[in-house]
This record gives sequence, structure tokens and C-alpha cells, in this order.
Amino acid sequence: MHLSAQKKQQLNALFALNRRLLKAYLLKESPDRLWNYRYEGAMMRYLHSWIAQLRWQRLKLMEKLADMLLNHLDGILNYCRTKVPLGVVEAVNGNIKALLRRGRGYRNLNYLLLKAQRLAATKAQWVAFQKAA
Repeated sequence: MHLSAQKKQQLNALFALNRRLLKAYLLKESPDRLWNYRYEGAMMRYLHSWIAQLRWQRLKLMEKLADMLLNHLDGILNYCRTKVPLGVVEAVNGNIKALLRRGRGYRNLNYLLLKAQRLAATKAQWVAFQKAA
């Protein structure tokens, strides 16, 4: 977080008055490090140590965050294996939403997935064609 010197002093004064606030702040800022790991084991160790630190603080909202992270652990580990830029993910989600609007509903999930794959392959071929030209 980027703070001016005056704001940092104010924050440090608050932390000096309330140690629990300091711990909550540090716990809030530390999950950002999850996205820097390249190895699943290291990421899991960090996540489990963060959750262990969280248990002693009795912060309901942070416990809710920890539960959400554990529920989405497969996706988090996938991000560790393959770092896909979030812009690409948003573009794919936008394309799928547009596909759903155009189709006005699909009764068969497999057909929807086939259409989404076709859309992705067509876009990839189009980009490759443009680069070659």
C-alpha cells in the first residue's frame, strides 16, 4: 500500500494504541502474497500458516475469507501452476456471456461448451491469421 509519510505516521499511531488492529491489518494484507508463489507446496504452506495465525484472532470476516479461499483452493492452485493474466480471464468470461445472450438460452450444457470452444478456437485462429499477414 502506498501512503504518504503523514498517513504512515497516523497509521502507526493507531497501531500503537490498538495491537489487535495491527494484527488484523497485517492479516488483511498478507494474502496478497499468495499470487506470487510458483510452487503449490509453498503456496499451501503459506496459506495454512496464514489460517493458523487467523484462528487466534477471532475475526469473523477474515474467517469467512479463509473459508472462501479453501473452497476455491483448486482454482488457486491452478493459478499457481499456470499464471493466466486476469485480463484474459475477463475476456473469456465476456465472450461466454455474449454467447449466452445471443443464444437466448441453451438447454444442453454440452452444446454450450462446444459453442464456447468453437468461439475460442475461432478467435485464436483469427489472431494467428492477423499476425501472419
